[in-house]
Parts: sequence; C-alpha cells; structure tokens
Amino acid sequence: CAAWTAWGVYAPMWPAVPINAFGLVAAACFLAVCWGFVISGRADAPTWGRHAAAGTVAALALIPCCVAYARLSPQRAQHIGDLAMLICILMYASPLSVVRQVIARRSSDLLPPAQCAMQFANCLAWMVVGMNSHATQVLICNGLGFALGVLQLSLLVAFPAAKRGHAPLTEGEQAV
Repeated sequence: CAAWTAWGVYAPMWPAVPINAFGLVAAACFLAVCWGFVISGRADAPTWGRHAAAGTVAALALIPCCVAYARLSPQRAQHIGDLAMLICILMYASPLSVVRQVIARRSSDLLPPAQCAMQFANCLAWMVVGMNSHATQVLICNGLGFALGVLQLSLLVAFPAAKRGHAPLTEGEQAV
C-alpha cells in the first residue's frame, strides 16, 4: 500500500491514493497488534520469529526510500508503480503455493476462500480503474490478479474443502 500511495501521489494517479493510504494504516495496525501478541507471549506463532522481524523492519525501512525516490519526478514515481505492481502480483499469487496439495488431496481446505473471493472482486474493480485511467501498472497486476482469482475460485469449486479442518500434511507435501 505504501508503494501504491507514493505512486498515486507523485505520478500522479489520484484514484489510488485514498484506498491505499487506508490500507497502509490498516496494515500498520495489523502489524502492531500481531507483533504485540508475539512479543507479549500471548501468541503461539512459530513463524513470527527473527526472520519475520527482519522482514518487517526491512519493509518499514523501504517505505521512506520509496517515497523519497517517487518525489524526485513523475518518471521515478512510475518506477515505484512498477515495484508496487510486482509486489501486488506476488501477493495475488501467494495462495497458489498450495495448488499441488489441493490437487493431490482433491480438497481446497488449504486455500483461503474469503481472500480468493476478495481478490477476484478487488481486481475486477481495479481493472476498471486501470482501463479508465490508462494506468498500465494497475491493468497488468490486476489483470493477472483477476486471472489468478478465477483459478483459485475454480479450485475452490472443483475441490470443495472438507467440513472439518484439514488433515496434517504428509512428509512429501511438507517438502513442497
């Protein structure tokens, strides 16, 4: 959201600013709450260790760098838009990391249905914004996000999740 906000302000592409500024605040609140639980010991979150802390610090350090770079010129702001597009594509594709397990088990219990549905709807709306504003970065990442959302929703329909949680991963599935 920080990269999209900087791009929107300095490119300028004003439709991207309000919602991404809101997303930036929401993400900051989410991180503060999650790290608060981890630090206080009230959360059993083994994946929220040193690597996650380093990633969080690196991402936070990158924000002022992106803003400073985008402020230099509209052309440089476009570079930040390209970075935001790449990050967005990776985010949209992240649920697909479990496709092999979904197909092998013939169950979509590892896919987050709400996230997949929201991705589909969000990307559809932003594709309209991208077409109306001729914003290449918005069109590319949301076009791919929309296609990935369709694939994810198709997997949810083709391989319905079991009624109760999912079975533990087998040794072969953990190695994937």
